[in-house]
Amino acid sequence: MKSLLSNQCPRCKKADLFCSRNPYDFKKLFLMYEHCASCGLKFNKEPGFFYGAMYVGYGISVAYLTIFYVGMLVLLGDFELTTYFIFGIGSLFLLTPVIFRFSRSVWISLFVSYDQSSEKRWEKETNGTEIENPCVDV
Repeated sequence: MKSLLSNQCPRCKKADLFCSRNPYDFKKLFLMYEHCASCGLKFNKEPGFFYGAMYVGYGISVAYLTIFYVGMLVLLGDFELTTYFIFGIGSLFLLTPVIFRFSRSVWISLFVSYDQSSEKRWEKETNGTEIENPCVDV
């Protein structure tokens, strides 16, 4: 769960998925490392791999708006529907970069499991030399 929330590699749980840790750095919002710097996992498995993350993001957004609505019912009791739309959609709009990154982290975690020895294998494969790891727009 920690690697999901901190957007780290799902296999070694150490290196970052995204080139910038700040989700509100809009110039680097979509930039991900080509592979994990710690274990060598290639993040973009195939062209269009992260399209599935859109479904995860949609589910998270619907869940958020549902929880927001129930919260307003509990806290305010009686309110205008336009108030819900203004605050619910407005706050969802502000959270979109965070949801975007979290959904990608969840999506790749569905396909990759934790492997304790992955770092040692990667170090053995590369003979301890650092491999170029560019930021790519995925």
